[in-house]
Amino acid sequence: MLKNEVQEIQGLYGPFSLSERVLQKIWLRGDYDASDLSTGSGKLLRVVDPGRWNLLEGPDFLEAQLELDGELVVGDVEVHFYESDWHLHAHGSNPNFNDVRLHVVLYADPSSIPVLTAQGRRPEVVHLLPCLERDLEDFAVDDALLELEQVEDTEWMLKFMQQPLERRRAILAEGAEARWARKLGFAQKRLAGASWTEACHQYCMEVLGYARNRAPMSRLALIYSIDDFASGRVEPERAFELERGSWRLSGLRPANQPKHRLAQYAAICQAQPGWPERLRDLLVTCGPVGDGLSGAAFRRKQGVARLMERISTDVFSGRISSRRLNTLICDALFPLAQAAAVADWAPYWMHWPAGDAPDALHRFLKQAQVIDRTEPFSNGQVQGGLHLLIHN
Repeated sequence: MLKNEVQEIQGLYGPFSLSERVLQKIWLRGDYDASDLSTGSGKLLRVVDPGRWNLLEGPDFLEAQLELDGELVVGDVEVHFYESDWHLHAHGSNPNFNDVRLHVVLYADPSSIPVLTAQGRRPEVVHLLPCLERDLEDFAVDDALLELEQVEDTEWMLKFMQQPLERRRAILAEGAEARWARKLGFAQKRLAGASWTEACHQYCMEVLGYARNRAPMSRLALIYSIDDFASGRVEPERAFELERGSWRLSGLRPANQPKHRLAQYAAICQAQPGWPERLRDLLVTCGPVGDGLSGAAFRRKQGVARLMERISTDVFSGRISSRRLNTLICDALFPLAQAAAVADWAPYWMHWPAGDAPDALHRFLKQAQVIDRTEPFSNGQVQGGLHLLIHN
């Protein structure tokens, strides 16, 4: 059996690779909206236990406990990109798959040939893509970073290290430009359906939710406006309860708990009720960007440290830590400002200090010797590194 088949996924702004192992991890961790699951035959599905992950021959998960229309079923689970992969892998003639009760697939791909076990049983099918609360590329990045943590000196890494330094930097810059185009595209779509204020509000709440709790924070941003937070009409405890069952809380540091982040955002809005407008007024005062500068020279010439301080104090009242603020600026505010034609923010985005960058990625960039006094650790390096990870 192919335990780690890789598919090229066409994202909104270009293709990227996704392995079947990533889909298996999504199922194992329950990293999807399980509140209203139903199978292709219309049965309500509740996952009591996803099963034991099988890394050997046979179904992907063994002895899963599932409720189908309230009836407890114990059996195996197989995970694929498409329903037709069942036939491609010849599971229908393999008795090891006789106890598969659920076929988890990413895409709805009704096969003209019924999916049956060797004993003639037809497993229920559930389509995973509509239940995902994060972008597929986010899952691909998470998996690549985990591999980077666990495996050193992979073939692609050694190949990258053998390139001349300037070529290494050029490769990272090319990857960063691709990710900038993608983030800018998302910002343009966001502004097509929302005002500057609404888009800033939505993006800020999403970033404060971190990757694991971005989706429920996004839903709350549509329920409550900035005015609701500024006026004190939003009670963080009550807002938290509205999404009970959706929060991913295990392993979070206390400061990153959604309830704390909701209270933090409420305090920001009460201190700076019109913070998106203050941000735009601040950004339009920035001078023209110099060409061909190193990262360090760019930061000095454009007064990046001073601009960061002003965004922190004048816009957010100093209530967001520097690393999370830099993530917010790079992931949301600069793409939004560019999409709204508030000056040219791509060079700032490239040279801006990195935000919540994974330690493994920082170590890799240092090992690649792309970080030094002239090119300090930057968002562009991080974005280029992430692009490199998920395309190798």
